[in-house]
Amino acid sequence: MENTWVRFGNKLELRYHFSERSNRVDALMRHRCEREVLNILRALAELLGVRMTIYTEPTENEVDYKERWAIAGGSAHAISIVINLFMQMMSKPTLTIGGQMATEYNEEVEARLQKSVALFRRDLKLKKREALIPCDLIGLLCASPRYKKYKSNFYEVLKGFPKVSKITMRELNEKNRSRSGVLEIKRERFDLFILRGGDLPTLKDTKATIEIISPVLKDGKYRWKGIYNKGGDIIDFYMRDEDFKQQMFEEKITFSSGMCIDCVLEIERRLSDSGEAIPVSYTVTTVVRTRVGKMEILTPQGKRHLRKQEAEKQQLTFDFFG
Repeated sequence: MENTWVRFGNKLELRYHFSERSNRVDALMRHRCEREVLNILRALAELLGVRMTIYTEPTENEVDYKERWAIAGGSAHAISIVINLFMQMMSKPTLTIGGQMATEYNEEVEARLQKSVALFRRDLKLKKREALIPCDLIGLLCASPRYKKYKSNFYEVLKGFPKVSKITMRELNEKNRSRSGVLEIKRERFDLFILRGGDLPTLKDTKATIEIISPVLKDGKYRWKGIYNKGGDIIDFYMRDEDFKQQMFEEKITFSSGMCIDCVLEIERRLSDSGEAIPVSYTVTTVVRTRVGKMEILTPQGKRHLRKQEAEKQQLTFDFFG
């Protein structure tokens, strides 16, 4: 039974504008779009530790179609933050006009995002009224594959219905009076939010460690099996370091139980429908050293790799100072 005493002091209104005089909307489109809106709101609330409950509220539509969600929870200020984050993210394009990613995502961006969220979450938990959205948080969230995918799903559905000419969104108070300006996204900009496929940029781990379970000591496109140090997951990977394979074929390096390799590992990933980055392929491109117990052997290609890294580091330092 619904609690009638709950105060819905924050509301989000999303309006679909049509190219014809109508207030009818395709039911499938509406539900698919609503799912992505709720996915983003719930993900943001969970990220920031904000408690909230969302209800659909009836609206009267003479023309176009309005969707309104009434939101209640522990802190009206924190809920307002979540709504504003949602609106700014939904209006910030994922792609440039040339079709490139507007914001790239890597381990450095992830670390910055986690730091920014942790500090902001602390301020919200302390119920600081002056807690404002950090200036870098929108860009960092928009770089996240999860939110890119949710937004892409939303705008891809809208694009499939030519009747939709644009959407607008705003925050309302409990009396349905506007709390924010109206954000507008026109149809001609929908493509800037739609991903061109599920593939993500290849992630390169230059300090990977893999404990080899099963090597493949013969030619062919067969995958090796090992335990990846990050998370301890068992992975199947391709060995593309031909020098290392040759050293094993010639028994210059002998495989033994418990052998680990420090290496450069490339990880190909794809976005799932829920916006999660799923690894689909692992490839070792350079074996830097082998380790068995306390014995370590630096490979010739590993020496070259480390010298190259040091030269690049010095070059960056030189460029920075002069």
